[in-house]
Amino acid sequence: MQVIELPVTVEWTPEMLERLPRDYRYQVSEGNLIVSAAAMRPWHGDAQFRITHLLRSTGLEAYPECGVVIGRGEIYDCDVGVFRDRPAGNVAYHPAREFELVIEVVSPDSRRADRVVKPQQYAAGGIPEFWRVEETDDGEAIVHQHRLVRESGAGRYVETRVVMLSTLEKEAGAS
Repeated sequence: MQVIELPVTVEWTPEMLERLPRDYRYQVSEGNLIVSAAAMRPWHGDAQFRITHLLRSTGLEAYPECGVVIGRGEIYDCDVGVFRDRPAGNVAYHPAREFELVIEVVSPDSRRADRVVKPQQYAAGGIPEFWRVEETDDGEAIVHQHRLVRESGAGRYVETRVVMLSTLEKEAGAS
């Protein structure tokens, strides 16, 4: 068993999270630290790799496992993040304004967070696009693409397309 010594804190910051052991994933929701193991299912890793490869093949600045800073007490990690410009190489957590697109690959233990909590937070952070990737009954990856819309100043995502990941790969010529 590994013991993690956590600093006594009133507010978690990205810098504090970067100093924690790299064996785990760290997020902050409503000011509370959430520690989880990395997604260990081969299907999840495969989907994450395929999406990163697809987006990079089209010239986008796509990276797996990105930290997204929404605001005070709200720091999340996304499975794949697409930056507006090349990100700083020595920083793990980036302000939401630096992202063009964030992607969550849904796991059995993260359904609520990936379907409800994170999209709400990413929209609040003003990230223009959000994709949610789900596993079909036959093990395929299906992508739910969403665009940010603003209503009375508040942002929310509207689903614009549901497509198989293999179709996106074919459209982009990625293999």
